[in-house]
Amino acid sequence: MARVRRSTYGEGVDLLAACRVLVEVDERGSVTGAAGALGIAQSVASRRLSALERRLGGTLLERRSRRTGLTPLGRDLAPTARRLVALADELELDAARARLRPLTLAVPRHCAERDLAAVAAAARVAGMNVEPVPADPNERTDLVARQAARVGVVAVPADDGTWCTPLGAAGAVRASGAPGPLRLAQLRPSRAGRGRTATPAGARLRTTPEDDVPHLRDVLVRAGAAAGLAPGQLPVDRSRTAALTGVLADGDLLLCSEREAEDLGLAWRPLGGVDLVRGHRLYGDSGDDVAALLAAAAAELADALGADGARRA
Repeated sequence: MARVRRSTYGEGVDLLAACRVLVEVDERGSVTGAAGALGIAQSVASRRLSALERRLGGTLLERRSRRTGLTPLGRDLAPTARRLVALADELELDAARARLRPLTLAVPRHCAERDLAAVAAAARVAGMNVEPVPADPNERTDLVARQAARVGVVAVPADDGTWCTPLGAAGAVRASGAPGPLRLAQLRPSRAGRGRTATPAGARLRTTPEDDVPHLRDVLVRAGAAAGLAPGQLPVDRSRTAALTGVLADGDLLLCSEREAEDLGLAWRPLGGVDLVRGHRLYGDSGDDVAALLAAAAAELADALGADGARRA
């Protein structure tokens, strides 16, 4: 069995630091000049060279002549040491550039710009450069899968979520009397008012792409059927703008969070008889990115999502 050779190089001095001394001695002709250029004591520079000599098995520094300089072996190895130092400097520069590269974060489209700015600001304090990218649920998952976004706020069932956001119904006109919970059966048109081909305006609960996910949509459709609603009373709009147009033009209702309703200037009511709760959590290719972002901006993300509060999974 082959023995693993124990390194004879060490004693608290690393190879790169010793090579820096070797390069400076080659350029400046003395250990004193090398130490001054590196900002270290002459004794430290000498110890690093001695450790490198033991590691390489030969004398690098000519110590007997009046002018201290490199031996032939030292001069032969100086170009290689210079390349090693240059590569190390390049590595540090690349690392600095990588730290400055934005951490792209795929977020729901309903998040307000100021809330997203608060997320980015909290992350910046922690040394991260976060760049929010608004997208619908399927788009966010795809962005992370293609590594077009390093982290995404993905839609999940509430039980699996880091943040949970109750949904209700928001309208342009505040309900008369006490704003109690809205039951889906209240949207059921009277028999006299039912049309054969169209759903009456104001009797629809509109859904945006953010909530067009199976764990929410399926529950809503089943509850609507049980309440006697027609399928056309639970439309899914292609965008939040389209849904809001229906609310403002036709008097319909929008399925959304209380925070969204506040941002849109709508009157919000909780839902009665059906429990619809958004779940969100962070997902990314790098667990370190996810953990760092959670540590830096979990509360700000909860605010942006309109969640009840941050609940760690």
